[in-house]
Amino acid sequence: MGEARDLVVMFGGPSAEHEVSCVSAYHVTSGSRRGGRRVILVGLTHDTRWVDMSASLETMEEFDAFPSPDVVVAEDPTKVLPDLGAHLSRGADAPVIFPLLHGPFGEDGVAQGHFEALGIPYVGAGVLSSALCMDKAVAKSVLRDHGLPVAAWRVLRRSELTTSALEEVIGALGFPVFVKPANLGSSIGVSKVTTTEELRDAVELAWEFDDYAILEEFVDGREVELAALGNQNVQVTVAGEVIASREFYDYEDKYELGAAKIIVPAELSPADMARAQELATGAYAALRVEGLARIDLFMTPDGSLLINEVNTMPGFTPISMFPMLWQHSGLPLPALIDELVTLAMERHVRRRGLRKFR
Repeated sequence: MGEARDLVVMFGGPSAEHEVSCVSAYHVTSGSRRGGRRVILVGLTHDTRWVDMSASLETMEEFDAFPSPDVVVAEDPTKVLPDLGAHLSRGADAPVIFPLLHGPFGEDGVAQGHFEALGIPYVGAGVLSSALCMDKAVAKSVLRDHGLPVAAWRVLRRSELTTSALEEVIGALGFPVFVKPANLGSSIGVSKVTTTEELRDAVELAWEFDDYAILEEFVDGREVELAALGNQNVQVTVAGEVIASREFYDYEDKYELGAAKIIVPAELSPADMARAQELATGAYAALRVEGLARIDLFMTPDGSLLINEVNTMPGFTPISMFPMLWQHSGLPLPALIDELVTLAMERHVRRRGLRKFR
């Protein structure tokens, strides 16, 4: 049943991570088809209109050129394909949705809430976990309250950019400081600053993407990442390491320059690797993640580990750490997708069996 089940790949979206989503969807679709799975492609434009892309795999990376006159466009995904609504109401034989919508709208619980309301199985974390992990500041609070180590941080919302607020941040965090939109990924809108003037500009840049800016202390350490799969029982890979080619691992370094180094597995001692895996497992549980996640850690020169963030819909591009780590662990992309579909159905059946649904 799992091998034959159709997969609805949704991608694009209104967030600044639209282009990354398109590349991820291209490779997930290719991997699914190599595994013999039928894929239904549904794209989402920047202005949140749904587009039938099922016959357009070769042009997915040019998705911004759509809609063209011969492409069906609608405000409801079930109206894009004549049979999509029927597919999604097939009960036990319904396809699974793979929401490769990175960033706000698709990774923050909005899309997940829609799927829950319709009773549709989908890959990845649920509504609460998606929202928690998308908001870096709230996620840090939850992790800290579970006794898990995180770097110091502060949050500024609109109307709070005052001299006294900046002085408090500098006093608490020192320089340099990283400034990020609280709800975004792919290092978009991220700045590393060393002066008060730069700090003000960086906060205003972060506010272009979100109502809240998170300001984090600089951690002088190695960046290691682990991949996790599972619902109530979790499997965690070995860690990989990212060595940036620039001052930090920004969007250009990730997706445009191709100069950063990704080392799989990371050169860690067995004891350090075990500690990293234990911390990743703890973060996954504390934030109530199901399905999948990439857990990013810092390792300081003294061997301390800090949780940087947990990403509930990591990239599936050729340079993305999540599929690389599972490939190294013996789970190539088609098999990885099969496992994600199985986990989605397992959770769907479990949750529909709860008494509150009867």
